[in-house]
Amino acid sequence: MKKMKSKIVFILVLYFALSNILFSQIKGDITGRVTDNFSKLPLQDVVIKIIELDLRTGSDENGFFSFSGIEPGMYNLEFNSFGYVTVIKNDVIVRTGSPINVLTELEIVQTDEIIVQAERFVKPLDLSTSYKNLSNEEIRRSPGGFEDIGRVVQTLPGVSFVNDGRNDLIVRGGAPAENLFIVDNAFVPNINHFGVQGATGGPTSIIDLNFINEVNFITGGFSARYGDKLSSVLEIKLREGNRDKFSGDINLSATGFGAILEGPLGSEKKGSWLFSARRSYLDLVFNAVGFGFIPEYTSFQFKGVYEFNSNTSLTVNAIGNIDKVRFNNEDEEDRQDNEDILGTNQWGYVNAYELRTVFSPKSFSLFTLSRNYTNFDYSGRNAEFVETFKNRSEEGETHLKSEFFWLPGKATQISAGVGGILINFKNVIKSQQDTLFFGNPEKVIIPAVDINSDYNTFKMFGYLQLSQRLFERLKMNLGLRYDYFDFIEEKNYLSPRVSLTYSVLDNLNLNASYGIFYQSPSYIWLISNPQNKRLTDIRANHYIAGIEYFPVDDIRATLEVYYKDYSNYPASSLRPYFILANNGADFQRPESFGLEPLVSQGMGFARGIELFVQKYLTDDFYTNVNLSVFEAKYTSLDGIERSGDYDNRFLFTASGGYMLGKGWEISSKFRWFGGRPYTPINPENGFRDINEYNSARYPNYYSLDVRVDKRWNFKSWSLITYVDVQNITGNKNITRYKWNYYKNKIEASEGLGVFPTIGLNATF
Repeated sequence: MKKMKSKIVFILVLYFALSNILFSQIKGDITGRVTDNFSKLPLQDVVIKIIELDLRTGSDENGFFSFSGIEPGMYNLEFNSFGYVTVIKNDVIVRTGSPINVLTELEIVQTDEIIVQAERFVKPLDLSTSYKNLSNEEIRRSPGGFEDIGRVVQTLPGVSFVNDGRNDLIVRGGAPAENLFIVDNAFVPNINHFGVQGATGGPTSIIDLNFINEVNFITGGFSARYGDKLSSVLEIKLREGNRDKFSGDINLSATGFGAILEGPLGSEKKGSWLFSARRSYLDLVFNAVGFGFIPEYTSFQFKGVYEFNSNTSLTVNAIGNIDKVRFNNEDEEDRQDNEDILGTNQWGYVNAYELRTVFSPKSFSLFTLSRNYTNFDYSGRNAEFVETFKNRSEEGETHLKSEFFWLPGKATQISAGVGGILINFKNVIKSQQDTLFFGNPEKVIIPAVDINSDYNTFKMFGYLQLSQRLFERLKMNLGLRYDYFDFIEEKNYLSPRVSLTYSVLDNLNLNASYGIFYQSPSYIWLISNPQNKRLTDIRANHYIAGIEYFPVDDIRATLEVYYKDYSNYPASSLRPYFILANNGADFQRPESFGLEPLVSQGMGFARGIELFVQKYLTDDFYTNVNLSVFEAKYTSLDGIERSGDYDNRFLFTASGGYMLGKGWEISSKFRWFGGRPYTPINPENGFRDINEYNSARYPNYYSLDVRVDKRWNFKSWSLITYVDVQNITGNKNITRYKWNYYKNKIEASEGLGVFPTIGLNATF
């Protein structure tokens, strides 16, 4: 037996050692398409060069191009066309099995100045500040990111989170409900499984990474095209399916496994389709280690694109999820632990249809019809299995949006849009009277709730946006947005916005922006009490200024200062210390739904400074470093200004990686965050004095993640394998203190310890 094991080990070692030699002559292909970034019309005769190989080709009349017989590896592509800004696409990975498909948009040169240097860092014309872009490969290889867009965005400047098991985005001290998700121009209320009702977070993303082409993340000062959110816009652009042949992908990630199928639609590369299905295996892991609650989730995703002619195309997207939680209640300790957790079952979907009509190279329209729906099913039970809380809610929206884009001159861009949203929300909510361990001197009592409601209402909006280049070095954006919400008493809101970029030097920009942003109250807040219909839209004024510097072509450094001024934030009439800005993260509890009388009298501010340095992958090395120093404070009905729940004070993240050659890559990520505020617990009785609300802080958070990737290329398929170890130092990060009223003592909830995962991705 020992000799047999030795032979097996020897064979495995020999295989891994010789695999690169055996398959070194295997080749791969690059395909792609080049379009105008404004009209999306195909561009002919664009010169595409593989920089490392000095190999060139051109795009055909439909914008398509290809390279064949390329050695597997990672390359940079340069796109050059007269009258357009030369662009470099990073992280183009050639593999066997299925060709890598590169979709590139070129921006028209907007000044008379001759630009000779290619751009790696391209910013949309209507933005000046607080913008970051992530490619699919940057998301995939991020250590500790679980190939999850939410977790990777948490590493960007000004973004924090509540614990290692959550995807909630806390952007520049704002609440988790303040983030807008756009997927291929369609609104998605929450991109996460087990989404928080009334907010935008959850433990893991629904969006399949293998669908994502790139992500734009805006943390403030966004244009008038985006509305009804206060802090950020996460715009996810999905790739198209393979227009040449049928192909597939089988993958195993840190949280689940799935498969993708794709292929052409119609003849002559007229369209494509892309379908995926994924299921978690966390239920198997959690059950094996004896966790009290067992999550299960499944997701489906589809995208289809078809071009009826050169000027008209249709894009169809569909996303669905099914989420369930079951409990292990085999002993009394499990039942006591689970008493603090709401059972959460959800299912939902988003489908969207976008018709693009190009009138000329300088004008086009988008007509978008989308529908989103979420069915929430919450249940809370005590240790005797008596139901103490029930929430059966349905929230559905049908969006209709028409937009027009016009380029009257090469330095001027105008866009305008109008839209309407038909809304239905049904709620059956029953909750027993609840006594909180908060008070002074008496404990706070949340009254019993019995709601059975069914409402239909609507929203409308319109916007006008002008982007203008002036004097070759100045870019100006002016926008005006109008929002209407019929369900509340104050229905009309107007939001002016302006941003500027001045190019002091060819590699140095000064940026500034100002804007008024409104967000309507969450539906669950509005139905909780009859007086809550008097709530108004929450308001935030953004003031942002910064410097953007490009010391060399592959490095970008930004320094930004910002101030967000909040007003009209819902605050509790029963809990005068409590403002809904301190709500919406982590898993929900009965007191976190806002089921009480609310008034729009809360206020606050968030201010800070952010440094971000990004180096793209060149010379086998890449890195990102960011430091944010900030404070976020809010005032509720008692008139006392306090630190917000998400006021970490500082956030530091450093990540990077090195290509070792022969398909090997090693990367790491280090995070060091200041401790969030909390209200101390009296160790004698578990009581929290509201006079001490958010007066203490959790210990500082730090974590080191390490990842090793290996790419394998065979004759007709390729394989990516990785080992990812999160929190490799085993630091016990405290995420919460709670009172165990069975044991009469304070207990600390800790984040993930050392958490190793493996991943496989096979493409054929």
